[in-house]
Amino acid sequence: MPNGEDILEALRCSIGLVSLIYVCRLYIKLSNFPPTILPSTARTQLIKQAVNDRYDSSHTTEDIMMVTNMIEINKDMINRVLLLSDFNQNIIKLDINHITMDVLNDLILFPFTNICINCTKSLTSYRYKLIHVIDCFKIIRAIAVTAECKTCSLIYNHSSWYSLKNRWRKINKSSLNSALKIFYLCDSFAFTYSVFFDYTCQLLHDQCPFQAFSRILIDRYNYERQNSNINLQPIPLAKLFQSHWLLYQIVCFEFMLGRTQIVNLPVSLNRNELNYHFECYSGWWYHLFTTFWSTHKSIPNIKCCPSDCSRCIIVDGHQKCRRLVCSFKNIVDTSIEEMTAIEIGCPYTPCRRIQSSNSVDAIYCRYHQPSILLSPSLNLQKADDMAAEFSKWDRDFLSEHKIQCQNYRNDSEEIKKNKSYGILASYHPCGVAVGFTEAIKAEGMRSVTRHLLSMIINGCLMPDALMYDCACALKLHWNKWLGSEMLKTSTRTQQLPTHLALDNFHQKTHSRSICQTIMKSDHPSHEGRFVG
Repeated sequence: MPNGEDILEALRCSIGLVSLIYVCRLYIKLSNFPPTILPSTARTQLIKQAVNDRYDSSHTTEDIMMVTNMIEINKDMINRVLLLSDFNQNIIKLDINHITMDVLNDLILFPFTNICINCTKSLTSYRYKLIHVIDCFKIIRAIAVTAECKTCSLIYNHSSWYSLKNRWRKINKSSLNSALKIFYLCDSFAFTYSVFFDYTCQLLHDQCPFQAFSRILIDRYNYERQNSNINLQPIPLAKLFQSHWLLYQIVCFEFMLGRTQIVNLPVSLNRNELNYHFECYSGWWYHLFTTFWSTHKSIPNIKCCPSDCSRCIIVDGHQKCRRLVCSFKNIVDTSIEEMTAIEIGCPYTPCRRIQSSNSVDAIYCRYHQPSILLSPSLNLQKADDMAAEFSKWDRDFLSEHKIQCQNYRNDSEEIKKNKSYGILASYHPCGVAVGFTEAIKAEGMRSVTRHLLSMIINGCLMPDALMYDCACALKLHWNKWLGSEMLKTSTRTQQLPTHLALDNFHQKTHSRSICQTIMKSDHPSHEGRFVG
């Protein structure tokens, strides 16, 4: 009886070594189909066609049939020799720097480069760390490899490079385009791009809080028994996933809308560092957002009509995204020179009362606790007084409008239950959002003006027509205060829309005379800007 070596030699001589391995893999795979679905003759023809197409060969049906018959007779031997079925079940352990890795089954996350980006010298001093990769259906063991450039004191890992000395982390397109499609920054967990995409789809099609998504992942791991003996809890996983998902989306956002080749990130996932990073870069991200989408009609092959989609801007308030905010009122914005000072309120979340301490006031944030609150500086007090005075002037001026028209917006409206008033958002008629501002205080005319000027300052291409459900009050506000200390004239205020109109739905409920004439969207003075 021929031994295994003779059988392999006979098979190799019949169709060649490369074709033999491919035929063996195909045959083992196709053998799972019962003859009623895939008869042996059809299987033979399928294998012949696949092999000839792949290797540009001309094997006959008889050649393939002879090889597959020999494979069927010696299937166990072929499996053992070519490791066709049990390769993934083998374990080969290797100990490196007190880390035990399975070189066959563990993922190895090497640094994205082996040359320092700064000095172009080869990286040295490799370190290894056992981590776990969060995927949609399982938790995967992995070994994260980091390398260091001693000259520049920079550390490189799978998705980024960073400096512990200067407290920064950077990502470029090369580090983001991982062949394994894994996003790893630091600590003991990484995430696949697939799990990010899964959450993004759920977020787009339905509301999906981070904690709810984390519970879904944990339940799925436990059901499939793919948790790698890791006991994950929903709240810690939600916080971890939230940080990674936000940073990943920000990186993609900057590469999509900006011309930058490198994106800066915080060096760690510490909450304070993340908050500081978001506050520092929020203005830059808003500039990218409003500049790009306000000019989106220039994008090639755009689906909406370029002549109509940017003809006007629609402003509306949305209160569904209200959240708890600090009750401290005396916060003013002095960054917009034209408005001098405007009351905006504190945007930070109130502190949570600790059971072991009664010194925390749960309606104030950590910066405005009564126990630590200091007296404001002279300049800040002056700005507070000026903002309060401007609000009183505008409120007194619009009091007549409040009597004559049922629709009214007041900046000084009291916040109930310590919540914000949602956001002010601006859209083009095609439905594309081009700007947004969180309304910590009520949605008044000064708040709307600040929202529009902020968009202009950040690069928005503002149309000359604006539709708003309280456009009549906004028009009266601008007519009264534009050119005064409350709203100084400048090149930026000259970019504010000159044609204001009420939307058709709310216009029916307005009773002032101008609301029934020049504030109508189809009034001749607008020259068709709101018709389309």
